[in-house]
Amino acid sequence: MLIGDTSSCIISPMDQSLSLYVHIPFCRHRCAYCDFNTYTSLGDLQTRYAHALAAEIRQVGTAAERLAGEKRPYHTLFFGGGTPSLLTLEQLAHILTAVSDAFHMADDAEITLEANPGTVNAAYLQAARRLGVNRISFGVQSAVSGELALLEREHDWATAVTAMQQARAAGLTNLSLDLIYGVPGQTLASWETSLQAALALEPPHISLYCLTIEPGTPMMRWLQNGRITPPDPDLAADQYELACKLLAAHGLGHYEISNWALPDYECAHNLTYWRNGEYLGLGAGAHGHANGYRYHVVKQPRVYIRRMSENEPGVFPVSAAAAASHRPDRQEMMSDTVITQLRLLREGLDLGAFARRFGQPFAAAYPDALAQLLAWGLLWQENGRLRLTERGYFLSNQVFYRFM
Repeated sequence: MLIGDTSSCIISPMDQSLSLYVHIPFCRHRCAYCDFNTYTSLGDLQTRYAHALAAEIRQVGTAAERLAGEKRPYHTLFFGGGTPSLLTLEQLAHILTAVSDAFHMADDAEITLEANPGTVNAAYLQAARRLGVNRISFGVQSAVSGELALLEREHDWATAVTAMQQARAAGLTNLSLDLIYGVPGQTLASWETSLQAALALEPPHISLYCLTIEPGTPMMRWLQNGRITPPDPDLAADQYELACKLLAAHGLGHYEISNWALPDYECAHNLTYWRNGEYLGLGAGAHGHANGYRYHVVKQPRVYIRRMSENEPGVFPVSAAAAASHRPDRQEMMSDTVITQLRLLREGLDLGAFARRFGQPFAAAYPDALAQLLAWGLLWQENGRLRLTERGYFLSNQVFYRFM
């Protein structure tokens, strides 16, 4: 049910800075493993979508300002997709202007643009930096041509290398690379090839994701008709272990289950998620968490555009394009807090903060799960914090399941 009144709203303190996620649902080609909210045949909607997105940003910003008495600050802005680098510079500027009109930007704000190699060039990256983008996340996925072909990526590794060089030449130093392991047919040796190739580019941040074959994707059909073999979880565990060793040897700190960074290059936007902070989800299919509510926006871009032109907004953070929202109960909030913060390998869960927030010690809230996971060696407790063990890193889903 959408929020309909303000009687039970929680007005966030003004010193709590927001993170903004902006979804760009357009792609030139849908990769074989992808089940994200993306579309390859709606490119003609891009300009109208950018204008609807700007309208939503201003609408939600106005609602936030009305509650707080002044513009809400934000410290991260993340353009995700889809392929955000398909935005024209004019469209990107239009959206960034709306953000500037609606929110107050922190001095050290992180502004990330996800990009696929081959969709950017030197001029585009230089212009994006002038517009305020200061972090690029490249979805390279593999350095092995056969794996790129299986994943149906449009670029080759040489294009990824060029994109990194062009980004640095444009003055963009905060760069991240995404790689995928657990790919059918991938070996430990081919995975090491991708890791070494990525490390040779000296990125300050790397994200590694284990492939999940999702229903409705081409890859799931290939699995069902025998074209590919199921991923081997034991091999994936070995690949993860190898990555941990290689990235540590290159000085990249393992700060979150799937993420490594040089000091001071951790992704500030994603840290908001993992610290269970407030973030606004803007654009088709985006999810948000602010003002005591969780919500999501309608998925289909045409419906999104129509809603933004026809509907009235709800109470902050709900825009005219919201599909649903709810206020989490205490149990859901506890679960969210545990699952998100345990993903942070160094920080983990602050047990004192948990007890103060929920009026109950963690051991009293989850006595059986805690005892079991400590006994299995998947969690460890020290100095008032609960963290995953190294053994628990790859088995984290088994840990999280017990707090859902």
